[in-house]
Amino acid sequence: MERLTYDFALGGNHCWQVKGADNLECREVCERQGDVGCKTCPIAKAFDRLAAIEDILGDEYELERLRELTQADRDRRCVVLSCKIGDTVYSIRHERVPDDEYRMSFHTEMRIISQKFGLNHADCIGKTVFLTREEAEAALRREQDGNNK
Repeated sequence: MERLTYDFALGGNHCWQVKGADNLECREVCERQGDVGCKTCPIAKAFDRLAAIEDILGDEYELERLRELTQADRDRRCVVLSCKIGDTVYSIRHERVPDDEYRMSFHTEMRIISQKFGLNHADCIGKTVFLTREEAEAALRREQDGNNK
């Protein structure tokens, strides 16, 4: 997205300017644009973008934290998880079950277990770890159908 502002010094003081507004007031910029007026006003465009950013961030945010997250994303160090750490997720487990009380022979059963989500599950969502019991049950059915063929 193109930057809408630029920084310049006026009399040795730092000053921000909206590109295309040339230090004019909004009214003056719109008048200069004739019939199109505020529809293409760079100041209105900057205010619209600022309002959209504030809608996303809300009233309380730390610019340094936003800078840190943006840099992490650019460095490909930022991941959006499917759920929060500690949320309940479901996975299919292959368990050895004894055939008799003497435990001389075993067979394998597939079961759905619930567990707390951790970072070690991040790459497994939708494969071996599921966000809902229904998703896990559907995957279990698919796996059982595949094993029966």
